Amino acid sequence: MEDAVRIYVPVSVSYPALEGVLKSQLVGQYIPKPEEGTDEPPYAQILDVGISGSSSGTQEVILRIRIRILRTMLKRDNVDLYVLASLGYDNATQQLYVQQFHLTSRTNSGFFNTGLEVLVNKVAYSQILRKARVSLGEIISAELLKANGMLDEGLELKGIRLTGAVNEVRVQDITPLPDRVTLSVELKGNVAANVLDLSSLLPGK
Repeated sequence: MEDAVRIYVPVSVSYPALEGVLKSQLVGQYIPKPEEGTDEPPYAQILDVGISGSSSGTQEVILRIRIRILRTMLKRDNVDLYVLASLGYDNATQQLYVQQFHLTSRTNSGFFNTGLEVLVNKVAYSQILRKARVSLGEIISAELLKANGMLDEGLELKGIRLTGAVNEVRVQDITPLPDRVTLSVELKGNVAANVLDLSSLLPGK
């Protein structure tokens, strides 16, 4: 029977770990990205990125994106954009990504906020959030190696020794928490059971 055994392993990823990856991918990027053959200047440049859990209890995260406005019409030094986002996971690429989002800005000017939100929302997904993807391949591979290492040596559980190999790893569920993101990881594989102590498997008298 192919992949007869399924094991679920909880995996936690801290927000500082996610933030480090997002900074390396986004800081310094222009909105929109300059295209070859055009002299049109970008509207803004990304200066910093932060991520934290949401206290709303809606299983969302908060992305803070600090940008410098470059166009004269909306000229300001630095502005913080706040993205309330739900997360998805692509098992094919092993990447955590922003699935749905709502973006706002917070300044003391309602006109400025409205203009900036309209502007940024037009390019937010393609220019910012599409790049806000975090590869978890190394973490998933580590779990696979750990599971196969235990099975290769023989994993003893209550009078049974399990041997075999895990063939596939898939993320089934993502839960953003106040201090971390947890993922339910499903390990599929073929495992043989060798009974070492039959008495320990029998119901008590």
